[in-house]
Amino acid sequence: MSLTSGSSLTMEPLRKLRDLIAKVDYNNLTKQDHREIYQYIEREVLSPKSPIIKQVPPLELIVYSIQNILLPKLATRRIPDLLDLLATVEFYRKRTMDHARDAIVWNDYYKNEKTIITLTAEEEGFLKNLEKQEKSLREMYIVILTDMYLLWTASPPSMTDFLIRFNEYFPFLNDHCERVSPRLFHSDLSTTEIAQLEDVGLKCCDTAQGTVAWAMDQTIHHAFRMEDFKEAFPRPCGDNHLQEMITYFADHVMSAAKKIQEIFGDS
Repeated sequence: MSLTSGSSLTMEPLRKLRDLIAKVDYNNLTKQDHREIYQYIEREVLSPKSPIIKQVPPLELIVYSIQNILLPKLATRRIPDLLDLLATVEFYRKRTMDHARDAIVWNDYYKNEKTIITLTAEEEGFLKNLEKQEKSLREMYIVILTDMYLLWTASPPSMTDFLIRFNEYFPFLNDHCERVSPRLFHSDLSTTEIAQLEDVGLKCCDTAQGTVAWAMDQTIHHAFRMEDFKEAFPRPCGDNHLQEMITYFADHVMSAAKKIQEIFGDS
């Protein structure tokens, strides 16, 4: 499966970029590794004359960017970027699922035709297993993108960053938000998922209101004691758990997309 199109010559810079990223060992990343990738992107991808400057960024680059935020320690100041990147991974995941569903329908229709090449038993099993996993992965995605706690408690704090993201992810909770959310995942949420998202958004509101009320009731000394704050408002998801969920989610999508591409090529 490929989200890009073009001639072999046009796609060569993307292939080389994928090769560079494939060599990365996230447990032993060096500045030289980053420098080599950054320089290649600047020279071959972002150049005004690049044949791929308007192409969709490859999934490998998105996952690489996510890992740069997660490792070696979660960069909380880049939570807005992380949420945007996860929305892009979700786009790839849904696109992968579309290919899987189409392939299953096509295979069922033609499986008795001797003159048509159909899926192997292993390929068919893989695609059907993807469908079984979709619900849990979709729920995991919603959990990941709604961890607004870090954005609200970021240092230095930014009410603007928080409210921008809040309105993008929970526009239905703000009567004054007239713009349609630019986030792709809003386009096909089920009724259950909308209810889940609304519940998380309301919890974000409760936390924000609660922290302000708590601070107003404290002395200056206690208001700035983080241990007191954390005890009163425990973080819903710790760094390690958040990193594990995001890494699992991204790795799963990457693996599924690669397998789909192996089965069907770049069509």
